[in-house]
Amino acid sequence: MIDTWPFWAPSRAEAVSEALALGGVGRGTRLIDLGCGDGQVLRAAAALGATVAGIESDPELVEQARDELRSAGIDADIRCGDLFDAAETFTIDSDTVLFAYLAPATLQRLHAALPPLRGVRLVTVDFDLPGLIPHRRSGPAQLYRLPGRRRRPGAPGWATGGTLIAGEPDSQSLHVLDVVHPGGPVAAGLSPSLDGRAAVVAGADRLPGPAHLAVDLRVEPTEPGAIVTGTLHVDGLDDHVLVLVPTHEDDGMWDLSPAAVDSVLASLARGTPPATLAAVLDATAV
Repeated sequence: MIDTWPFWAPSRAEAVSEALALGGVGRGTRLIDLGCGDGQVLRAAAALGATVAGIESDPELVEQARDELRSAGIDADIRCGDLFDAAETFTIDSDTVLFAYLAPATLQRLHAALPPLRGVRLVTVDFDLPGLIPHRRSGPAQLYRLPGRRRRPGAPGWATGGTLIAGEPDSQSLHVLDVVHPGGPVAAGLSPSLDGRAAVVAGADRLPGPAHLAVDLRVEPTEPGAIVTGTLHVDGLDDHVLVLVPTHEDDGMWDLSPAAVDSVLASLARGTPPATLAAVLDATAV
């Protein structure tokens, strides 16, 4: 199993409906949900007449999905296993639709783990597949026809000097950074100041050349006002400054120019750091 931390959340019903329509799911279609969770997507696809299968690593969710589909009279092939082994677990052909509600770094690793596939439809929700251009979009859903059209990566490096991330103090949150990597070994890590505050996963261990790389950052719950700074290190790139602000005021990500990074770090280094998100953002206005 590839070493990634788990990300699972139930898909929104309206997003599932749009994704299945975008993928052309209906009678005669075979849908495989990669990371099927409690089986919600499988039930929706079966209601459209599709033959359904899924793979999930959490044994409790596997049993829940099996029980619920069985109760609904749906014949589903649900396996407990690693979604990166889907091509070895199931037969995938041009009539197959792959569904994936996964974080971008996991999507990137999944795409690399799939064998050469032509004509297979891959539908994602909320997150793009890093480095590929969607064939079509509809609301929160993206359709890719594998092997897919690749995005030109551009010049290697971070687009900004740093990133400010604000979120609810009492809940875990996922944030996604995109960087162009020059190629070669990829390893992502965080500075010691972020120990226990965040975790990071990169979308590859090695890249053959310049390419977009997804970096998923999971921020852990912490007390309001406990602003922390640190750096994100990715082999082959300059370190990227992170400013984490737990707050009830707002949530989101803000790009910081190098000058803004210097300004906010100087502000936080003073004896009385900014007490609110607005004050932190004011410190970046240089």
